[in-house]
Amino acid sequence: MKLEEFKSWLFKENGNDPKTVQSRISNCKTVENYEGDLEKHFIKDNGLSLLERLNYTSDDQRNELSPKHKIPINGDKRTGSATLKHAVKLYMNFRNSNSNPDENSTKSFDISQSLEEEIDNIETWTSYSYERDLKNSMISQINELFPEYKIYGENNEGVEYLIGGKRIDILLKNENGDLLVIELKSGIANYKVFGQISMYIGLLMDKFPKCDINGFIIAGEMDESLKHAVKTTDKIRLKTYKMKLELFDEL
Repeated sequence: MKLEEFKSWLFKENGNDPKTVQSRISNCKTVENYEGDLEKHFIKDNGLSLLERLNYTSDDQRNELSPKHKIPINGDKRTGSATLKHAVKLYMNFRNSNSNPDENSTKSFDISQSLEEEIDNIETWTSYSYERDLKNSMISQINELFPEYKIYGENNEGVEYLIGGKRIDILLKNENGDLLVIELKSGIANYKVFGQISMYIGLLMDKFPKCDINGFIIAGEMDESLKHAVKTTDKIRLKTYKMKLELFDEL
């Protein structure tokens, strides 16, 4: 790593204060301790493969013993990996801005995005991944969780049911023809989810005017704003979930 030049670039081009500059340098050194000189990564492919290895998936977040990542990250894995990635992106942009035409400078990374925004994007992606896992788990246990209902349609059309250009997570139907909308959120659900499921119910009421249609919002936690919103109707109910750990023998 071209330490002094990078430090000067952070001060002049990126407008960082001394504390932030030191933090960026420290994060780059941490990456180098486990992944080798950033200069070599710049020459190899502008750091692209390194940045890919710094990505944490939802499985990595949940599996503390994951062997995939060389760099140990204490605390929240998503925030930690985002911090390291942000520092590496800065270094690669520094090298691109100071490289000769013959050097490998095929990609410049967008650093107008703040670290906080990058972390938010990772959290959004991870939340989506958690919701996908939750949905799959829910589908496999529909008979236990909602014994009076089954997934709508002959071929599970009720999974990500499409209506009005929108997708309902799970749509259920009972023997009386009543419909039940399931909206899943992996984290905290707020009042916006109330508007979302209300819209789904309204679309279904137009399509199935003779059916009794209700909805469940299922989330890890309910925000107070959602609890207040749900008081206005008896068609929507709230439920929280708990995931359980299962162990399987391999040998």
